[in-house]
Amino acid sequence: MKVLFRTDASLQIGSGHIMRCLTLAESLRQIGAEVMFACRRLPGNLVGLLFEKGFEVYQLPMENFEPQGHCTAKPRVTVEDYSDWLGCSQDQDAQATLKAIGKAQFDWLIVDHYGLDEYWERQLRPITKKLMVIDDLANRAHDCELLLDQNYFVNATSRYDELIPPSPSRLLGPKYALLRPEFAEAQKQLRPRTGKVQRIFVFFGGTDTDNLTGLTLESLSDPTLEHLEVDVVIGINNPHKDKITAQVAQRPRTKLHVQIANIASLMAQADLAIGAGGSTTWERLSLQLPSITVTIAENQHSFTEELHEQGLIERIGDGHSVTVENLRQALQGYLCSYSNLSEGSPQPELVDGKGTARVTYCLCKGISPKDWLIRQATMADCALYWHWANDPVVRQQAFSKEQIQWEDHVSWFEEKVHDEKTMLVLVVSQLGPVGQVRFEYFQQQAKISYSIGRAMRGFGLAKHLMKQAIAFFQSHHSLGLYAEVKPTNLKSVKVFEELNFEDVFTRMMEGTFVFFDYL
Repeated sequence: MKVLFRTDASLQIGSGHIMRCLTLAESLRQIGAEVMFACRRLPGNLVGLLFEKGFEVYQLPMENFEPQGHCTAKPRVTVEDYSDWLGCSQDQDAQATLKAIGKAQFDWLIVDHYGLDEYWERQLRPITKKLMVIDDLANRAHDCELLLDQNYFVNATSRYDELIPPSPSRLLGPKYALLRPEFAEAQKQLRPRTGKVQRIFVFFGGTDTDNLTGLTLESLSDPTLEHLEVDVVIGINNPHKDKITAQVAQRPRTKLHVQIANIASLMAQADLAIGAGGSTTWERLSLQLPSITVTIAENQHSFTEELHEQGLIERIGDGHSVTVENLRQALQGYLCSYSNLSEGSPQPELVDGKGTARVTYCLCKGISPKDWLIRQATMADCALYWHWANDPVVRQQAFSKEQIQWEDHVSWFEEKVHDEKTMLVLVVSQLGPVGQVRFEYFQQQAKISYSIGRAMRGFGLAKHLMKQAIAFFQSHHSLGLYAEVKPTNLKSVKVFEELNFEDVFTRMMEGTFVFFDYL
């Protein structure tokens, strides 16, 4: 399997997007995938780190920014403008990416960038079989097979309803948080937390341009807090490294760690964390580490507020308004009532540390048939069937190749849903729809037709889909089954053969088909 990641790091963007992609990339590489990155050399990029980790990187050049007005972002969702995070227009970025990779083809293109949307994604379609988007803003449309949003939202299942079709699979919530394997290992050896605070873990992301790390160290220098052990973590691109180093040297019982690999170990040893509300939130929660959280980006406000209301973190404000006094008071509050920490400790089931493994499985195998649910379709599934029916691959294999108009589809679908001679069987999963099988009765036989959703193709699931759908149908009807398949549709021919359908008649003229009779 060949996988390309399109993501960036910079002083403006931070390092979170690269780091979570790197975690997934290393997991994919461990199972034999060939993984590459495409990154722009923005100020504060992490291209060097990717090289150190052994990944090939297509380096995109700096370009003059020429806004094209194609972005579908909705200002009502977020007030922050992410369009300039690319350092160029979406057109320029798409063309630069295509030029950099040359004739390379990929099984998956994974995009983790707030500056890209469906306009860019459609231009990259020719170089990949499938496309995955990592997002948490829910403020722009996407053209993808798989969408990952690892953040916690009460309305997680509906946030993207107007932004993507009903057919893509959705990995939603901290269950799919992209954490490195050491967090799951650290969980196994985690000591019980009493709530008493003796050791503090401080980390505000890889860049921390507002120097919240320095602000926190200043608050920790208060005489009432000097007894605390403190581990301070910063990234290699932190612009305040020298100042922070000096502050650490002046404070007793304080250690500085730069771009470390054992961050899980430090978190496990800590009693309380002070940090940003980004991806590290899920790392802290996975180790049940209570935290004082400061949001440093617009997209962190909503989910951290929900976590705060659930009592899972203590959110004290955003990076532009928080003060030394705010931090000092929050710390002293924890020290004075530390018994509350154990009562409010994060629940381990929210983030179990296995999210990366789950996402890796989805990319490689889709979803296990044992996790499927089979039911009859209803009118609520009308749009899903329409998107499936107009999929280019489906239209290519259909006897009629013309695109189906929405109005025509609604009339047809309503008729079929209520037709006593038709059964529309839909197979779904917790990730989203898998595929559909249609049974149309003629006297003592039923004609079968089926399709697999684009997100679930390539995993060898068609045989399982048909087998379960046929069993569902036969629990309601005792009829013979047959199917008409184009001879050029070799995959479907193989599926019916493996299900013990017999080739009883073959027409070898234009418009030919293979006719099967179920034994």
